[in-house]
Amino acid sequence: MLTVRTQLMPISVAGEIVQDVTLTAAEIARFNEARESFKLIKALYWAHVVPSLGGFDNPVTGELERLFERVVFDTRNFLYPHRNAAAFHDAKHVGGAE
Repeated sequence: MLTVRTQLMPISVAGEIVQDVTLTAAEIARFNEARESFKLIKALYWAHVVPSLGGFDNPVTGELERLFERVVFDTRNFLYPHRNAAAFHDAKHVGGAE
């Protein structure tokens, strides 16, 4: 299991650690899957939504891009620094072993 430090705090106290959260390998694996799904969403967005809205001249496109970036930053890219913590969880489904 992985312990991730998170913070629930008012903005004025930024940086103060309030509590620890423990994530299992399965939960980290779900973050990895979410990261891959998000990449697909972004690819569809760039291929179809941006052109249909007229590019970045449309304020809606800029707002969507800002929100996408916020998701990535606020989740630390879906806990990317801890992506390898799920290796055991993912590996147990390889080669017929369960």
